[in-house]
Amino acid sequence: MARSTIADVAKLAGVSQATVSRALHGADNVTERTRQKVEQAADQLNFTLSKNASSLASGKTMRVILLSSGKLNDWFDANVLEGVYEVLDPEGYDVSPAVILGKEEADAYFAQLPKNRNADAIIVSSFQLDGTLQQQLKGIDMPSVGVNIPSASFCDASVEADNFGGMEKAVRLLKSLGHRSIAFAVDYIPTNMVYSTSQRTEAFLEAAEQNGYDEDHIDIVSAEPHERPLPLSELASQLVAQLLSSQRHPTAVCAETDAVAIALVKELRRQHLRVPEDVSVIGFDDANIAVAADLTTIHQDPVELGRMAAAKVLQLLGKPIPTDVHVGALHESLEPTIVLRETTGRSDS
Repeated sequence: MARSTIADVAKLAGVSQATVSRALHGADNVTERTRQKVEQAADQLNFTLSKNASSLASGKTMRVILLSSGKLNDWFDANVLEGVYEVLDPEGYDVSPAVILGKEEADAYFAQLPKNRNADAIIVSSFQLDGTLQQQLKGIDMPSVGVNIPSASFCDASVEADNFGGMEKAVRLLKSLGHRSIAFAVDYIPTNMVYSTSQRTEAFLEAAEQNGYDEDHIDIVSAEPHERPLPLSELASQLVAQLLSSQRHPTAVCAETDAVAIALVKELRRQHLRVPEDVSVIGFDDANIAVAADLTTIHQDPVELGRMAAAKVLQLLGKPIPTDVHVGALHESLEPTIVLRETTGRSDS
């Protein structure tokens, strides 16, 4: 059976093809009676507008780019994508994920973006654009939304989980448990990119100072410089070796991420240290693995961050926003919460 066309719908509804197009696009200059006639005819003929044709007619692509800095199956990136999709898909938008793994890739991507202009908006997740790329993005005249970006002033809107507020909660907990010397454990990969997790070392140091720790009672432990990510077991071995050799003798560790924290717990126990009796460990993210590992951690909700980012896209495009999605100021910061589990305890030292 031949596929129905817009001409078939127009003939059945007794209107022009232009009226069919306007009615199915939801244009204001069509009466409700005519719109209903057109919709009934379209339903009867199983006719739907081609998204490409609709885009050509409206000058809109009905596509939003989600630009991430990690693999799409990473916990954070996958959940942001889920949240963005939940909001934009029902509104008729395609979500087009793209992954940037380094500055060279970012430069190449943004060099092509003005030529393609194949999206109505762009969401940048978890990494910072340098000054040149910020200017390129502004020059494209495409609405932009940042998610967990260290400095999102170049974006039209943004939403983030507050790394500083989250780390302050972690350090305050350790202080309340009597830990007099604490450490921060961080991976080290030389890069010309700035990621959202890059803030967490600074956030730890600021939180330690706010809670009365001086430099003689705080330590930063980091892996040896390496070009590619280390296996977590090897990373943890290096970090624990530094912890145990530190003259500050930290009895508690805040980790950059849950993955690093869990690897630390495993390595500490392998070396016959008790967690939390000998060393307390706190993660950051509250990823699924944190629940299984009974890890005390800082909770953030990337699905909600994605939903809010998508709502801000609709707001910038002048579209209605679903009532079940929170929308506040254009730039928002969400306060993380601390989740107490089994890897933190009182210090006896």
